[in-house]
Amino acid sequence: MRRLALLLCLGLAGCATVTREECLAGDWTAIGTRDGAEGREASAIFARHQSACARVDVTPDRAAWQTGYDAGLRQFCTPLGGLRAGEAGRPDRGLCPASAQRGFQTGYALGFSAHRQRARISDIEQEISTLRARNRQLASTDPLPREWHLNQSELLSLRLDLTLARTELARIEREIRVFRAAQ
Repeated sequence: MRRLALLLCLGLAGCATVTREECLAGDWTAIGTRDGAEGREASAIFARHQSACARVDVTPDRAAWQTGYDAGLRQFCTPLGGLRAGEAGRPDRGLCPASAQRGFQTGYALGFSAHRQRARISDIEQEISTLRARNRQLASTDPLPREWHLNQSELLSLRLDLTLARTELARIEREIRVFRAAQ
């Protein structure tokens, strides 16, 4: 449900990025730092702040926000920042400066491989669940239909795929632990 609300929020132009209180307090350096540290795209997020604050007749301080954003981006554009972004499945928007890009990308690639593997495991588990449910329906017929037997074969194959996917995820997670320890 929370994911649906987020998707709806992102799709609507009126989705507030800052609260009324944040607009009125005007700590644009802190807001910029938060935005940069979260790896938000600068022009888009600042435009959304402007829109949100216009409702309370406040104009954001672009210079203060940019100072904070640059500081936050330095926090984000690290190997661990890349790892977190990749694990969350966020797209790499190419926000990091060239000097930080290589480290960020190393972490991002590792994190994104874990994200993909977790998604693969979830997909396999869902497919297994669907086939099991279908076979429970088919089990009441006599004789068992051909579909039931085909599903059983597919279930065996999926269980093997699931074991391999979990093994690969365990390998990636070990690599992540080593990577974190080295940072």
